[in-house]
Amino acid sequence: MSGRLARRYAKALLDLARARGALQDWGEELGRAVAAFDEPRLRPLCLSPALERTTRVKNTKQVVAALGVSSMVGNLIAILAERDRLALLTDVSRWYDVLLDDELGRARVTIRSATPLGPSQRNEIIEVARRLSGRREVLAVTEVDPDLLGGVVLDVGGTVYDGSLKAQLIRLSKEMAAGGA
Repeated sequence: MSGRLARRYAKALLDLARARGALQDWGEELGRAVAAFDEPRLRPLCLSPALERTTRVKNTKQVVAALGVSSMVGNLIAILAERDRLALLTDVSRWYDVLLDDELGRARVTIRSATPLGPSQRNEIIEVARRLSGRREVLAVTEVDPDLLGGVVLDVGGTVYDGSLKAQLIRLSKEMAAGGA
């Protein structure tokens, strides 16, 4: 239920952002708000059921004011707090990013490699991700994972393409075991 509800909030905010020409700005503001409310010292002041709801809402509104977000993003956060749904903020932000990516025709990919990639290697892999996703724009994050031993693991919107040496060795060992070798 929280996934559908978070999606509805994100869709409503996206529709308002589109009308006001603030698609990316509001997404960035949501991200900042999520980071602020995930702060371990702040989280209990706004989310703890041990505090009265009015106190949690007041604290939330003070945080929103300090963040300096737009009135629409601030209003959304206040509504979530008033309805005891502030815990949905992270999901709302994720859904907003997904919907925004769809709107802008872009894909988010994660490239994991055993060693740092050079610019030409990174660009080649991004081009592969562009073809696989069918999107015009690709936002790529690279990570170094020495456990891969070699090769690359590409995550394109949740679909994982594993070309790592580690995965190839595992497949080879399974094939050898199945063949009785």
